Amino acid sequence: MAVLTTGPIVQDGAGRHRRLRHALAVIGLSTGLILGVIAVDVYLDRRLAVVLGLVHPAALIAVFTLRGEAVRNPAFQKALTGCLAIMALTGLFAYLLGANAWRGLVLRSGTEVTAVVRAEQIEKSNRGAVSRSYTLTTPDGIPVPGGDLRPDTARLQPGYVITVRMDPSGRVAPELPGEADSPAPLLGFLALNAVLDGIILWSVRRPRPPA
Repeated sequence: MAVLTTGPIVQDGAGRHRRLRHALAVIGLSTGLILGVIAVDVYLDRRLAVVLGLVHPAALIAVFTLRGEAVRNPAFQKALTGCLAIMALTGLFAYLLGANAWRGLVLRSGTEVTAVVRAEQIEKSNRGAVSRSYTLTTPDGIPVPGGDLRPDTARLQPGYVITVRMDPSGRVAPELPGEADSPAPLLGFLALNAVLDGIILWSVRRPRPPA
């Protein structure tokens, strides 16, 4: 009579659950760090957010190198350096898109006002890239809360009368209504986070033994 043994199956199931819990914890850590950096960027200071953003790749390096036993996928472990680099870049772009999406969400509950372009500022980077910002006031000469307007594509001139979406509390800079309502930053942020989560889940996946 054949004897059925369930020990290895139970052990493998327990190990799978443990690896899944570990992956979910890393996903929570990664998402929480990115959201925290975005909040610092939107409400405090972008330069501080960039400095704090270095914590995200450092945390991933600590998880996947200092705790080597957590890495169960041989393919992931073999390409560990490349995977960590991809995850760091993905986290960076997720932060940038997430900050824009957060500002858009704040402005969606803001107010549309008529503004007058009073001045144009042109900034050139060392690589030759040009960025433009515009000082806005109401027709009565009162500064629009939130700072200068930095449109993505539109080119304005002093004296133009435009409609902008602004946050009355001045937490975020005003934007053109079409840019404030764009779902692209939020969709991009969600897509990049899905990529990060997929890599983390793949990192703990063990290949099936040969039949």
